[in-house]
Amino acid sequence: MKIRTTILLLLVSLSFRSATIAADATPPPEATLERRYADVVQPFLKTHCLDCHGKKKQAGKLDLSGYSSLANILKQQRVWEIVLERLDAEEMPPEDAPRQPTESERKAVIEWIRAVRTFEAERHAGDPGLVLARRLSNAELDYTIRDLTGVDLRPTREFPVDPANEAGFDNSGESLTTSPALVKKQLAAARLVADHLVLKPRGFVFAPHPVVTETDRDKYCVQRIIDFYQRHKVDYAEYFLAAWRLEHRAALGRPAATHTDFAAEAKLSSKYLATVHDILTSLEFESGSLATLREAWRTLPADAQKLDDAQRGSE
Repeated sequence: MKIRTTILLLLVSLSFRSATIAADATPPPEATLERRYADVVQPFLKTHCLDCHGKKKQAGKLDLSGYSSLANILKQQRVWEIVLERLDAEEMPPEDAPRQPTESERKAVIEWIRAVRTFEAERHAGDPGLVLARRLSNAELDYTIRDLTGVDLRPTREFPVDPANEAGFDNSGESLTTSPALVKKQLAAARLVADHLVLKPRGFVFAPHPVVTETDRDKYCVQRIIDFYQRHKVDYAEYFLAAWRLEHRAALGRPAATHTDFAAEAKLSSKYLATVHDILTSLEFESGSLATLREAWRTLPADAQKLDDAQRGSE
């Protein structure tokens, strides 16, 4: 039993060893392609191609005489894509050529070119190739400035139009080159963006217009106030009515109620209602628009039950 087990293990070991030797003896794909090029493709080129595409004559500006190795071919794959297309379409050699290849000869060269393409694709699988450094396109620069500053300044309005590459894209490294003239425009665009900078006691912001002069800064501050009130619409009639109810809270049976209570009921700002109520009840303003407002508010009904009249008067 032990002898049989030993023999079995020996046979398994020998089989693995034989497989390893066979694997080691298999030439790599590159060496196979190199040998097939020398044995099959080069004789085909000499016989059927170099008369029209050699050193003396280059029909269609195609020269196939300088490819002495697989490495040379891998550097010029576009040329061999053309050769593949012409051979596959049976356009090369032309019909009037003195010698025509057999179907098997043509097929052998076609299969070799396709094998080279497969070999190169597998060798560089996952490799994007040469990635050129590039600048931002005009649109990308505009969007970046907008995201960084919060203002749509579009500093590239004076830039030349971005050229497109062969595929029609205008954001590739091949097309997005930088010239001395463009650098000047980029510096001018940077100065334009800097002109919109507003320094604040804490940090800085960017204005939608240049803020170089004192007048520009005043314009920015005033516009911020206007924008604030446009974003926060205030119906003063509601505040006048709430202040009137606050003033007559005892008559309304709510002597302990505060401005916070009345503001919450009317869905108003408690802080702002307190400010409005203080102004309307203050004796500090003896003249001017606030005094006129206070006198108008005092004409509202003194009877706390006349809520409708007080509302119309507030409006």
